[in-house]
Amino acid sequence: MGSSGYEPFLQAYDVNISAGTTVLDALHKIKDEQDGTLSFRRSCRSAICGSCAVKINGTPKLACKTQVIPEFEKHSTVIIESLSSLPVIKDLVVDFDAFWHKIHKIEPYLNPKEDDKDLKDKDGWWIIKKEDALKTDDASNCIACGCCYSSCNTMDADREFLGPAALTKAWRFIGDIREGKTRRLSKISDEHGIWSCSRCIECTEVCPKDVRPLTAIENLRSEAIKKGITDNAGVRHVEAMVDSVRKTGKLDEAAMTFRTLGFMRSIGMIPLGLKMELHGKMPLPSLFGTIEGIDEVKKIYDEIEKENLSLHAINREREEK
Repeated sequence: MGSSGYEPFLQAYDVNISAGTTVLDALHKIKDEQDGTLSFRRSCRSAICGSCAVKINGTPKLACKTQVIPEFEKHSTVIIESLSSLPVIKDLVVDFDAFWHKIHKIEPYLNPKEDDKDLKDKDGWWIIKKEDALKTDDASNCIACGCCYSSCNTMDADREFLGPAALTKAWRFIGDIREGKTRRLSKISDEHGIWSCSRCIECTEVCPKDVRPLTAIENLRSEAIKKGITDNAGVRHVEAMVDSVRKTGKLDEAAMTFRTLGFMRSIGMIPLGLKMELHGKMPLPSLFGTIEGIDEVKKIYDEIEKENLSLHAINREREEK
């Protein structure tokens, strides 16, 4: 890739490699033998530090973890590019300032409860059960490589979106039983936060450490609703969707818009609605009853509510102990 001030371009290299050679090995070989100006980041070579994340044949991956021959056999070439959604400094080196700024915004540290004797032993040490630790175990494995950030479809449309890495880090602390404040959860429930995620699953697909950022975001959404942080379009959309399926057995997308955005903001969406209608993309409101078998749908809802009530009772009993 070209440096700042120049049009980006691809540079081809022919490299003799053997079985087991990683992309990072190949980059070192190019730098040592063909092009000393080639720039890229690397450190541990063990898929721990995350420094060597790049796009390989269009997919964000760790160069130290990806072998050349399987990539070549699959794509008939190996195209290495810088991560998307981050400015290029030179070649494969990108500017992570925006990434780290968003990590900083979620306050990446624990805000512990000041006094909770039920969670501490007689010496004042926290008692963390296995099931509580497992809640945030995946999120703790994030190495901040930027692969999820690079693959995020929401990031393409909204540069202010916090992104999967920052939100995963938020769950690491919000999901911790020692966390004592809800301010952080309120902040990430606002615009550009947890409800902006399009749930495309790309972040989970490309994560080299199986962190599952989408699951972390879903956990944050659930926690926000439990804490009563519901005054936002995201929660209104979820509630409208749940009610629509409960009552009719299908999504009444036109009516959901009014419940999600409110009347005045929905009026402002009319020009977009007309364009959608011209392309056959505008669903008609559900005016004529429900689907066949709506009773079965309602039974599902009833069973879910019973299960939720049971879980609430168990949690309440646990808290009382």
